[in-house]
Amino acid sequence: MPVRITRHLVLLLIAALWIGMVIHNLEYLGRFMFHTLLVSVRWLQVLFIGLSLYGGGLLLLSVRHRPGPPRGRGVMPFVSILIPVKDEERVIEGTLQSLARLEYHAAGRRRFEVIVIDDRSTDATPRLLRRLHRLLRRECGLRIVGTPAGSRGKAAALNFGVRYARGDLLAFFDADARVAPDVLQRMVACLDGERVAGVQGRRLPYNAAQNALTRMQEDEFAIMLTHLQRGREAAGTFVSLAGNGMLMRRDALANVGGWNEEALTEDIDLSVRFYLAGWRIRYCEEAIVGEEAVPAIGALIRQRTRWFEGGMRCLGEHLPAILVARLPLHLRFDIILFLGGSLVATLALLTTYAYALVGLAGVVVLFLRVPHAVMVGVSCFFTIGVLAAVVEGRGWRPATVAGILLRFALFSLHRVVVVPLAIVRYVHAAITGKMEWAKTIHLGEMAPDGLGEPHPSYIRRV
Repeated sequence: MPVRITRHLVLLLIAALWIGMVIHNLEYLGRFMFHTLLVSVRWLQVLFIGLSLYGGGLLLLSVRHRPGPPRGRGVMPFVSILIPVKDEERVIEGTLQSLARLEYHAAGRRRFEVIVIDDRSTDATPRLLRRLHRLLRRECGLRIVGTPAGSRGKAAALNFGVRYARGDLLAFFDADARVAPDVLQRMVACLDGERVAGVQGRRLPYNAAQNALTRMQEDEFAIMLTHLQRGREAAGTFVSLAGNGMLMRRDALANVGGWNEEALTEDIDLSVRFYLAGWRIRYCEEAIVGEEAVPAIGALIRQRTRWFEGGMRCLGEHLPAILVARLPLHLRFDIILFLGGSLVATLALLTTYAYALVGLAGVVVLFLRVPHAVMVGVSCFFTIGVLAAVVEGRGWRPATVAGILLRFALFSLHRVVVVPLAIVRYVHAAITGKMEWAKTIHLGEMAPDGLGEPHPSYIRRV
């Protein structure tokens, strides 16, 4: 059965089960003076309890397992750096200048090359790349290749670019990346172990000071995402590739069939396929990769809608294999939670709102709930995990901590909009057979020349 049909059937089954639970937990009690509806929200609260306990546990675990001191340089295998670009005239020059300053040499010889894959840009990017090629080909071995007609999407561009790479190790950066000179040394040192397929660096926005929205994204990346990746690294569960700042073995990539050109979130899709094939991924917190946070709410909604839709597609495509894979139970559970946890949490919230809205139709709604003390205890546990991560990242300054927690709460509201949009987009694509890649537009208005330094207290002194 084609993967696309299987994916649709799996997601359709999940949707049917959800709707069945919604209906099953409704009971009409008849009419005395008012229509009365008895609603059990216990199943939604149980989902909330499970997600909160697991998320809070990962955050607390991450606080206990801090990254160690920098590793030595060791061996320096040749690395091919690939950068896919499409209409990136505002940021690509700074990225290439940053990569040209990499300190990754042995016996005075450069041990890396940079390959830019121009995916048929229509702005000034091709002309700019020609100029940069003349300037930087000696410093970083810069080569420019163009995708053929018919190529579509980032994954297709990456597959095309790999053909030109000479290294046994492949690094992937986005067009807005800014890195420190030692980033390759740190990532290569983490790529140890026979079954380690890849390494993910720590992504941090360099334009956090631009506005309130970019500051919220810095909080998300520097605290929540960093600690969840670190916690998963410590627990030996699902460390995910994240698109920008990745290093992987060429033979491991070939072993799983390369990049999936049908995936909206090709990095997550590749991560799942690595684990299903018996590989694993490491998180290198010491390798910091600066990138541009989205400065406008409309662009953020488009970006996160694509992320959620890509996660749904990945869940539908790989769930059957995850369930039967020869993987430890906790690892299978974590992969499923990674792919569907945010979706389930948001749908649970929206379902609760839908139950409450029934009362607007003149119906008396009575709720059956988990004991209040249990919900308060679980909420406190998760809050302690978040608070511990915030304090570990920024120190104990009550006003600062309170501001971050408030920004967390406000930023999380975007999911209430994004999840329904992602579902609508997925259904539309399933019906029409047309899938849209919503590319994030990089503005480069606050891009630094070198590594974009996020808030100083977010960078651990190691």
